Amino acid sequence: MSSEGVTQRGGGGTRDGAPPVPDVTDNKYMEKSYRKAAEVMKKPGVPSLLIAVAIPLIAGIIVGLVYSPSGAWYSQLEKPWWNPPGFLFGAAWSVLYPVMGLASWLVWADGGFQKQGYPLSLYGAQLVLNLAWPALFFGAHCIGLALLDIIILTIVVTFTVFAFQPVNNVAANLLKPYLAWIVFASALTISIYIKNFGSKGAVAAS
Repeated sequence: MSSEGVTQRGGGGTRDGAPPVPDVTDNKYMEKSYRKAAEVMKKPGVPSLLIAVAIPLIAGIIVGLVYSPSGAWYSQLEKPWWNPPGFLFGAAWSVLYPVMGLASWLVWADGGFQKQGYPLSLYGAQLVLNLAWPALFFGAHCIGLALLDIIILTIVVTFTVFAFQPVNNVAANLLKPYLAWIVFASALTISIYIKNFGSKGAVAAS
């Protein structure tokens, strides 16, 4: 049987109903693909998604660069044996911040601030508290205030997860690893606070 007998001339399909295999070397096919990609990028959802992901990621990077776990003050603090190495924090936040932004976008996409003002306000509040912790701990050297901040942060993130749940179940689930990490960071902060309470230079009770 010839190839003409297999391929239908008019529809570009096959007699057995299988879809045609596009010729990626065809200029018309490539132009069509580029047009589709351009149309997707022009949709309002794509720029807003990029912005939602970029906000916590860029803010976290800036705060991390300004207030890093380095220097003589941090090195002289007594820490628990399960205190993870510094690079692990950076690796974790490089994943958690974009995922956090994605979760917020999924909620925002369902009506924007006009409809989802409460869950998005909680999200914004927890992000501010999140970014304030390094400034309090590594910047101001106030372990006590940093501890208070992260306890409130844990509560607000918990409320954020519950607020996201009825809007978008996927968004709520995306925040759960973040919540688990915050709980771990809270326990670590509590341990450091207890071990260094009253020690000279630790400003633990500030």
